[in-house]
Amino acid sequence: MRPPRILVVSPIPSHPADQGNSARIQAMGHQLKQRGAVADFFYYGMEGLSEDQRGSMSAFWNRLHFMPSLPLARASFAEHWGLDDWCPEDLVEAVRALHKAQRYDAVIVNYVWMSRILAGIEGAVRVLDTHDLFGDRHRVAEQNGLDPRWFFTSRAEEDRGFARADVVIGIQEEEAAIIGGRFGGTVLTVGHPMLPYFLTTAIDPEPPLTFGYLGSANPWNLRSVARLDETIGQDGGIGWALAGTILRRNLTLASNPVRLGVLPTVDLFYQKVRCVLNPMLGGTGLKIKTVEALAYGRAAIGTRDAFVGLPTRHPAHQLETIEEMVQVMREFQTDALLRQELLAASRGLYLQYLAKVGREYDRLVRCCAA
Repeated sequence: MRPPRILVVSPIPSHPADQGNSARIQAMGHQLKQRGAVADFFYYGMEGLSEDQRGSMSAFWNRLHFMPSLPLARASFAEHWGLDDWCPEDLVEAVRALHKAQRYDAVIVNYVWMSRILAGIEGAVRVLDTHDLFGDRHRVAEQNGLDPRWFFTSRAEEDRGFARADVVIGIQEEEAAIIGGRFGGTVLTVGHPMLPYFLTTAIDPEPPLTFGYLGSANPWNLRSVARLDETIGQDGGIGWALAGTILRRNLTLASNPVRLGVLPTVDLFYQKVRCVLNPMLGGTGLKIKTVEALAYGRAAIGTRDAFVGLPTRHPAHQLETIEEMVQVMREFQTDALLRQELLAASRGLYLQYLAKVGREYDRLVRCCAA
């Protein structure tokens, strides 16, 4: 039987994997190829394209197809974007023409607001990788005191997007269950795999910093870090480090964390810290930074929201409040047995999750070849 030929379409580049969504797309490409699929990539360049990116993506995918993004249309609704406002007809036609010429077995579209592309695909399995739920996302943000950012729409509009697919992917089981209640086709949970770097790469067992947080400047991260800083306080007796594009916001933080800046590669961060923090409060989707920390073999402490979608068992992975989290941090500093226990629990959690995600990708490739 010949390997399935799959086209992956995305408004986000797969390289470099310096943000969660790019890491997700790159990981999917790797997993598809690992299972024998021939995977092409159509990048609708909403984030531009450098020559380095073009070279990296051309080397990674079987074929790279690129279309520069067009200006966004005016929002179709007063309170939210319309489903197709970010997906112009020119893009739909370009992908349709490519599929007509190449006759792919499956077309995987990233994000529900790109689902219009699937309406133009015939003779292939139409797959929608949601990444997250965007229906009423603005209401969730407002309920948490945050301004809605990026794309958000209504549940009714999102349901129209689901209906264009044969297969809809949720990135974690809770979201897949929600999608299954709103969509009559096949729903798959497909998580986010990363190489278990702690099995293949030397990681310093005695790094210079005890705690660290790595993140972008999205509103959820900014709120969560501010709450952690407030709880630690000026005289909290806890040293921690902060890294990533969140530092571009020039935050005023009473606990005075070490500012590592925007590091050229994420492994430099994980070489510097013994325990990775994720104080996430709310938010949706799988927290890819949590998965990344576990994949690098570091102990992790976080809220229940930070570990959604992971089969957690250790209490330090199921904390309800930032106050509980800071208390565990204090114990971690002084208790060598806890440090050893949490490290083993974090690594065991990742290996269990990785095996589960492997089975999920097996099923996805079978669906694409059907």
